[in-house]
Amino acid sequence: MSEMIANPEAYFRQILPARSALLQTLEEEACRKEIPIVGPVVGELLYILARATGAARLLELGTATGYSAIFLAEACAATGGHLTAMELDETMARRAAANLASAGLSQWVEVKCVNAKEEMARTREPFDFIFMDIEKEDYLTMLPHCTRLLRTGGFLLADNVGFADADPFNRAIVEDPAWRSVSLHAFLPEHSPEKDGLCLAVRV
Repeated sequence: MSEMIANPEAYFRQILPARSALLQTLEEEACRKEIPIVGPVVGELLYILARATGAARLLELGTATGYSAIFLAEACAATGGHLTAMELDETMARRAAANLASAGLSQWVEVKCVNAKEEMARTREPFDFIFMDIEKEDYLTMLPHCTRLLRTGGFLLADNVGFADADPFNRAIVEDPAWRSVSLHAFLPEHSPEKDGLCLAVRV
């Protein structure tokens, strides 16, 4: 059996996905201003999963400066899909829209400055793919809405499930017969934080 790579964290930090100048600027700003972002590994994972699942109707809960939305919108541009991005903070929502415009992706995204919990309760249209990255204590409250709005076979990715506030959600989704899910604890370079959990789930 082959030996493991020595110092795997240093090794995998060296082979991050390539990013645009805009994404690198957002990464530098996030580090400087302590803005939590998913970083290049989870960003690229979002793109890959959105493409692999063939998602046409995507929803992002929690957008901040639009870093993760850029990856999802790139997938939409490749497939003809559409992303709805919800952000509570008005300043962040404006910045996200501006950053998506700078990336040439505005036509694939609608940024809505709304309270995601309230908006989800009103939403009726189905989705193929949901990325959840809001306050972790709200994850459990959002789970029934995700169950209702995701089509059968639809995909959910929840970020930051390594946080203690996500524990009720983590326990609920693994026991819910409406979902097949797996939670992964991983090293995620330039993610906030770099050692965290991700929940990947399919609506059954």
